[in-house]
Amino acid sequence: MTTLLEPYPLADFTLPNRVVMAPMTRSRAMNHAPNESTATYYAQRASAGLIVAEGAPISRQGRGYLWTPGIYTKEQLDGW
Repeated sequence: MTTLLEPYPLADFTLPNRVVMAPMTRSRAMNHAPNESTATYYAQRASAGLIVAEGAPISRQGRGYLWTPGIYTKEQLDGW
């Protein structure tokens, strides 16, 4: 029987466990571009398992709430 904390082979990678963190948005990007706070968030969770990174808006109109890091300006793309 497999357990949650056993390694899992996924394509060319072996995940350390079967824990998957769903995409989320932190509302920490005051200028709507990823910043040091975004990097810190992921670094703090890096050992959890597979992280499906960021549900990022692709346009200003697609932004559901304030301070979410998007992918629709050069500054945002540079931040990622």
